[in-house]
Amino acid sequence: MYINVAVVETLIFTLFLRCTMKKVFWNNREIPQPQGAHIDSTDGRVFIYLDEGKPIRKSRKVTVGHATSETMMHPNDTFRQLYPALWKEHYGDKGLKPHVLHCGAYALFLGIGWTSDLYPALNEVYGPQVANLTMDYAMHSILQHTNVAETFHDRMHGEVLFSEKLYDDTRLSLLFSEDLNEESTFAFRDAWLKRCVMKGLRKVWLCIDGSNNDCNVSDSEIVGEGKAKSHLNTGIVGYMYAVSAEDGLPVTYMVYNGGKVDAKALQEMITYLDGQGISVEGVILDRGFCVHDVFELLNRLGYPFIVMLKSNVDGHVEMMSEYGERIRWNVEYLVGMNGLFGISGSKKLFKNHPEGAFISLFYDGKNGSERSVALLNKVFAAIRTAKEELKNTGQTEIPEDMKKYLSIIQGSNGYNLQYNFNVLQKNVDVKGYCSIASSADLPPEEVNRLYHLRDASETQYMILKSQLGCSVTRVHSTCGIKGKFAACFVAAIIRNEISKACKEKGLATNKMLLEIARIELLLNGNGLYSAVHDESSRQKDLLASFNIKPEDFDHIAREVNQRLGNPVHSQVRFMPEPKSDLPPRVGRPAGTTRKNDAAPGESKLKRRKGRPKGSKNKKTLARLKASEPQDEKAKRGVGRPKGSKNKPQTSGNLATEKRGRGRPKGSKNKKKA
Repeated sequence: MYINVAVVETLIFTLFLRCTMKKVFWNNREIPQPQGAHIDSTDGRVFIYLDEGKPIRKSRKVTVGHATSETMMHPNDTFRQLYPALWKEHYGDKGLKPHVLHCGAYALFLGIGWTSDLYPALNEVYGPQVANLTMDYAMHSILQHTNVAETFHDRMHGEVLFSEKLYDDTRLSLLFSEDLNEESTFAFRDAWLKRCVMKGLRKVWLCIDGSNNDCNVSDSEIVGEGKAKSHLNTGIVGYMYAVSAEDGLPVTYMVYNGGKVDAKALQEMITYLDGQGISVEGVILDRGFCVHDVFELLNRLGYPFIVMLKSNVDGHVEMMSEYGERIRWNVEYLVGMNGLFGISGSKKLFKNHPEGAFISLFYDGKNGSERSVALLNKVFAAIRTAKEELKNTGQTEIPEDMKKYLSIIQGSNGYNLQYNFNVLQKNVDVKGYCSIASSADLPPEEVNRLYHLRDASETQYMILKSQLGCSVTRVHSTCGIKGKFAACFVAAIIRNEISKACKEKGLATNKMLLEIARIELLLNGNGLYSAVHDESSRQKDLLASFNIKPEDFDHIAREVNQRLGNPVHSQVRFMPEPKSDLPPRVGRPAGTTRKNDAAPGESKLKRRKGRPKGSKNKKTLARLKASEPQDEKAKRGVGRPKGSKNKPQTSGNLATEKRGRGRPKGSKNKKKA
């Protein structure tokens, strides 16, 4: 088989250029354009033709920078790869470091990662490199309110990252499609649930809700047809979150075919949670789950439930007929603030099925009044517009949503409006009513309280779609879809922790994210970064929620310098070690003893001033001692006792005198044997 080497080399080089980062170095000083470069007059790009000698139309055009004049430009990464000698000439071997690095978001995410045990779970399952890149992507999603990977490189330039370097969208595509694969993602879900259980999440009310995202992947088994939330005619991917009702913590999630029935997905979710050691005290569902299959499933599994009913469900219609007028602005049935009235009764949910439930019917006076007025205003505006058009042109078109209230009839003198007051009155009267089904016989106040715990799940879906930009899934394969949902789940956990801390402290979440992101490291003249300590009280307060102190930014600066200057370092990012703020004390360390103090283990209490209680003074002690009988065998002191006389010297004591050397004078020697 013949292989054209030139073609292979061309393909390899083309792939290399596509994978090369196209970041323009706007912070670098301008440099001259390379020889043979051209300027695109439409957008200012500087490009070159790679294939010399070929016609321009057949040559490959590559962008190398952005023009600032006819001869100068800011280079990009492609220029650095194609012209290494010119790059070295202008910027040196290593190029220019960013003058400023933003470190506030990194510190915040590092604190959340460790206090929530999220970062250790990611490291445990994926390893440090994938864990770091996942945290970086979550940071990008939260700061930029988007899930578009193409903007990652441009938006995160100048941020302190978990990763060793700033990657491009090609590396993120590999993250979604290969690193965050289905097997490892299941392992991460298990690891996260175990940590939730260890932190006390064992018996909870779970808010379980489902949604779908638009997705244009045509050959994926999880992209199906259904009713898209965007109301567009496109394929959809279904997903479901289980959220702790108490604090909104995302517990787990699942991704499934968009055309799958919610009841089946719910069964899979409950079965999975039940096998992970989490006792579900009950589930709270919105009216999207108000179908017979769901109620049959919950009754069969024995799970308590709180479910909002649709307006056309038989149980709601029957409660409205029996109690609607009774509770309307009737103070006897007042159950909450802002004019909330309620009553409970036992009814069958569906006429053709035996399952029954306790149904609480509510009338919200404030909501009902506002909605009724809004409807009447809308109808009145339509009437006024139609009358003006009939007067001016003799004809008009009734809006589609107004046709049940208004119609056009032809009379002898032209076209006229006809009103359907009965239908309008009926729709006005039902505004403000809703019904909630529960498995237990609870008072309306308790049913209302439990149902509104699901605000936590509603908040999560709002965060996913509006704050994280996850309303559309922009990937090219099934693996990519599942991997991206795994990364979004990580971002949702972090965003919930930030929101919860801001709520406790009365701070606006998005505003605080912007303020935190402004905290900087500044490049010094010695080529090292140092922290700029200008943190506000709000910034300090929020960071303290996750054990981050202002002096920890000095640690982050040292870590960044270590990464840049020393190849030997860990890829796992640790929290700064706590240290005392007090300077070292002069003298003996606290807790130590002096040399003359009691031995270790012996108790030595500090003496109070004065004579110890119960002791005797010196005079009393002397008198008592004198009255005691003296012991003759008591040890004598040195010298003659006071008042005694010395003994007279006798011959007997001569022997005790010191003898001179030799035999005493006059003595005889011993007889020799």
